Order: sequence, then structure tokens, then C-alpha cells
Amino acid sequence: MDFIGERYYKLNRILLLCLGLWPYQNSSLKKIQIIFFETLFISFLLCQFNTFLVMKYDINIIIKVLLYIIINCIFIIKYNAYFLLADNIKYIFDRIRYDWNLLKTQVELEIIRGYANNAKLYTICFVLLVTISILAYIILSCIPCVLDIIMPMNDSRPLSLPILVEYYFVDKEVYYYTILTHIIVILCAGCITITAIATLLIAYVVHNCAMFKIASYRMEHICDENVQQMSKNLKQYVFYEKLIHAVYIHRRALDLASILTDSFATLYFVLLGFGVSSTILSVLNFVNAVSLDDISELLIFSGIIFIHLYYIFLGNYVGQGIIDTSSDIYQSAYKTHWYAAPLWVQKSLLLVMKRINKKSTLTAGGLFDASLEGFATLMSTSMSYVMVVQSMRA
Repeated sequence: MDFIGERYYKLNRILLLCLGLWPYQNSSLKKIQIIFFETLFISFLLCQFNTFLVMKYDINIIIKVLLYIIINCIFIIKYNAYFLLADNIKYIFDRIRYDWNLLKTQVELEIIRGYANNAKLYTICFVLLVTISILAYIILSCIPCVLDIIMPMNDSRPLSLPILVEYYFVDKEVYYYTILTHIIVILCAGCITITAIATLLIAYVVHNCAMFKIASYRMEHICDENVQQMSKNLKQYVFYEKLIHAVYIHRRALDLASILTDSFATLYFVLLGFGVSSTILSVLNFVNAVSLDDISELLIFSGIIFIHLYYIFLGNYVGQGIIDTSSDIYQSAYKTHWYAAPLWVQKSLLLVMKRINKKSTLTAGGLFDASLEGFATLMSTSMSYVMVVQSMRA
């Protein structure tokens, strides 16, 4: 991917290369990476399910185990969905490169650079949040070991794994640090997977917003005053050329929005169900930690809830951007000096305005639109289920 905006997507490329998912990567190392991550996720999932075979029945333990199973399932779905959508992802990358090379004026380049910079900022924030969360998780897991060194007792403090998991024929006390290392590697791999795929799709959506914004800019400047001063034949040529360029960019933006919806709608509809379920279980575990006054679990589950909220909000926030920027094109066409244009130009603008009056949305499964209103609906639904489960447990 070689174009003038490549530097804005450099971090996305690095994250995908770490997972062996970069669409332009063709090497034997990629196959080794895929086998490694697949084995890592699936083996850990089997160990998690093994917990149900050896533990005593307790609703609080079941809720805790289910939370981590669902999170691991999200890791697996995200990682494997990439292979099913690899062609679409590569095609969209090629479209982005073509769009950058398509722009000519400095103003349009500034618009797309601004949006690309926002996408880069979202990626950096997501990476920082995940990195801080993993470090905090590691520190909380190692607190007993650190306290044994700083404030030793007659007996060593009991060691407990941060995630309830049962390894086959393995003594958890003897191999505690080996198991803890395995859990941390799983969390790091899963968090990188979530970050890489999520920020990549966010970058796609933000680029789509930029294309709608450029279409708005071109539509607003169809009937500039300097065009009005030209001769009749030249004016007609310039009007048609500007209108064609504005419509062309708008159609590319509409096509990209349709491709994003068609390519990722099913994936995100499935992930939406898992995401709402994990959010509900996170809140239930948080409430249970509050009742037991367990500080470490309180911190862990509050961090998980925050990451869930940030992820869901960011996805719906950029989805709202598609709605806003696609709706702004109609206002831009209305603000242009259409009244000073010849009658044939006004008729052409009316036909264009009739089409651009319709907003674009990113829809998951044909049922859920990514928007701030959708975020509020998801939070309301999640809290309703939490209240129902809590009332059943009481």
C-alpha cells in the first residue's frame, strides 16, 4: 500500500503484521503466526470449558467463567472472521489508496488528512488503553508475590489465578507462574486482535466520512462567483465538470458505505450479541465483587466494563459520523449559489439533491444502526437484563 496517506495507517499495518493478518503479507512466517494464534485461543477455550467439569456448582463462579469464555470467543471470532473477509479488506485498502491519489486540490487533501489523523488518534488511544489494562492486570496478578518479598509472612500468601481455568493433569500451585504466563500471553494476543481489527474498521469508516465531507465541499463550490464571471460556453463546461466531480465522489462514498455494511454486517451482528452478553456479565461480576468487598476483582471488572463501554461507544460514535457527514451534503448543495446559476444547472442540482437527501448508515444484521442513539439503546438493554438477572438471584 504505497500512497501519500500511508503514514496514517502505519500503526494499523504493524498490528496486523503482528497477528499475521496483513493482507499484503505473503510469507511462511504468516502461516506460523496463524497456527500459533489459532492453537493459543482454542487450547485456552478448552481449558476454560474444563472448569465446568471440576468445579462445584456456584452461580457466581459460573457467571465469572462465562464472562471469560465469551471474551475468548470474541477473540476467536474476530481472528477467524478476518480470513473470511480478507478479500474485502484488501479491496477496501485499494479503494483508500485510489481515493487519496484521486484528490487534486489542497483543501480536499487537508480534509482527508484531518480525518485520517483522527483515525490514527483513535488507534493510538485504543492501543494505550489496552496496554495500560494489560499492565494493570499483570500487576494485580503479581501482588501476592510482590508482598511476599516486601512484607514476608511466616507462610506464603495464597496464589490465585486471575482467570478461573483448569489445565489437564497440571498442578496449579507447582506450575502457577507457567499458567499465569500462558494466561497473560492469551490476553495480550486477544487484546492485540481486538485492537487491530477494531481500529482497522474504524479507519475505514472514518475514511468514508472524509469522502462524504469532500463531496459536500465539492457540492458547495459548484456555483462559485468566479465561475459566474466566465463566458457562457466556458461556464457551461465548468459547471458540468464540477457537478460530475462532486457526484462521482459522492457515489464512491455511497459505494464504500454499502461495501462496509455488506462485508461486516453479519460479523458485527454476531459480535454485538457477544458484546452485550459480556457487558451484562461484567456488570454482574462487578456487583458481586462489591458485595464481597474484593478490591482486586473490583478493579479488574471495572476495567473490563470500561473497555467494553469505550469499544461500543467508539464504534457507534464513528457510525454516527457516517450519518452526519452523509446528511451534510444536502445542506451544502442548498447553501451553494444555485439561484445565480442558469436554469439548466438548477434542474441538474434538483435531481442531485433528490438523491443526496437520503442519509447513509452502517447497519448490523439489518436490525441495528451504528449511532449514538444505538449506543444508548444497547446500554439501556444491557442494564435491563442486569436488573432482571439480579432480581432472579435475590
